[in-house]
Amino acid sequence: MSVRAQLTIVFTTMFGAIVIALALSLYFIEKNDAYRRLDAALQVATAATSMSAEHELTEHSTTAGGEADIQSVLSEDQSAAMRDTQILICEGERCSDFKAGIDRHLDLRRVPKRSLRNGAVIDGFRISTSSFTAPKFHITYQIYAAKPIAPILAQLKEARTALFIFVPLGLAAAGFGGYFLAKRSLRPLNEFAQVIEGISFSDLSARVTVDQGTGEIALLGSRFNALLGRLQQAFDLQRRFMADASHQLRTPVSIALAAAQVINRDPNPTSADYKESLRIIEKQMLQVRRAVEEMFFLSQADSASLKMNSKEMYLDDAVAEAVRAAKPLATAKRQKVRITNLPEAKCMGDSNLLTQAVVVLLDNAVKFTPAEGDIEVSLFRRGIEWVCTVTDTGIGIAEAAQAHVFERFFREGKPSTESATGAGLGLAIAKSIVDSHAGALRLVESRPGRTIFEIAIPARESEAVSRQPQANSRAVRM
Repeated sequence: MSVRAQLTIVFTTMFGAIVIALALSLYFIEKNDAYRRLDAALQVATAATSMSAEHELTEHSTTAGGEADIQSVLSEDQSAAMRDTQILICEGERCSDFKAGIDRHLDLRRVPKRSLRNGAVIDGFRISTSSFTAPKFHITYQIYAAKPIAPILAQLKEARTALFIFVPLGLAAAGFGGYFLAKRSLRPLNEFAQVIEGISFSDLSARVTVDQGTGEIALLGSRFNALLGRLQQAFDLQRRFMADASHQLRTPVSIALAAAQVINRDPNPTSADYKESLRIIEKQMLQVRRAVEEMFFLSQADSASLKMNSKEMYLDDAVAEAVRAAKPLATAKRQKVRITNLPEAKCMGDSNLLTQAVVVLLDNAVKFTPAEGDIEVSLFRRGIEWVCTVTDTGIGIAEAAQAHVFERFFREGKPSTESATGAGLGLAIAKSIVDSHAGALRLVESRPGRTIFEIAIPARESEAVSRQPQANSRAVRM
């Protein structure tokens, strides 16, 4: 069963239950009110009869209230007030009755006295009883009044007929209204379904139309559009990743293949030719291996399957190890690497991975800093985190490229830096490592002659006592 049909049934059932309950309430209210008015009229009749009979018997009768006296009272005083009312006055076994304008009457004389009680209905007549005592004769009289309930029954029949007509009409209207409301409420969901049906791998630009508001459908639409946006971004990154990866792998493979083909086509290759070709092939294969390892590392980080040996460590040890690893590269370009501040920095993390992240920054600094340039490394405490900065005097990063430096395979063209080789994954890897440690890798500043990157790692709550008193300030020149 469709959601629209279910909503229609629920709405019709709820509205129908309300209509039926309201109709029954009105019917029983009218019924009780009609009988209440009838009982009130009977009580008025018995009270009026009691007062008149008592007055007449006390003031005018000289006998002990015989049947003739009672009949005289009823005939003279009650004919106008007792329209459609039957009165019976009894004293013991002597009874007198009065019938005013009644086409069909009830013979109250033949009805057992025990059946004549207030509220009783006998043969289509409503009964009311009362009594009075004539002080002059000390005789108690019982008064019985009866009115036909046929007018009330006719009125209630008309009410039932009206209910049988209008209640089904109300239910039908509720059904149509429920169907219309369900259709209108589900219209955005139908639009969602159409948009989803039109989405393909090659085109994720479709969006659903969201009405302004804070309703559930509007919220669902905005969240759905946001999801599509994230999916589109992910697919775009994947396409770019595949294109860049194929380019990064195709270039060294093509160079290696060309070197092999050249030596293979040479009819008289020398030993030096073989060595040169093998050198080219080895260099390109090493570049391919590095690119594959970097892509594998990033895929592990993306799938949360990166193996981390997280434990209590000292970040200053990782920084010092990274500086030692970068020494050969800096020495080859006659560059100076200085550690201006290296206090003990206790934190939680994987020492090898954090060392690798700092090495990436130092490697980039060496690549893009001219010969005999300066590279400065500093470690200091800032609030609840340890911050490691790497500053170089290199060529800087163009302002337009600064927002993309952490993207995968991003490499800004720098013709003057022939040593700037690589797949463009270094900073992306460093950022993944730092992010996995709940830290942050940022480009603080970049302009010709000055570029600063910083790594911020949460510090431990309690710091250990310094292992080396002089470690808070030292410089290493390389």
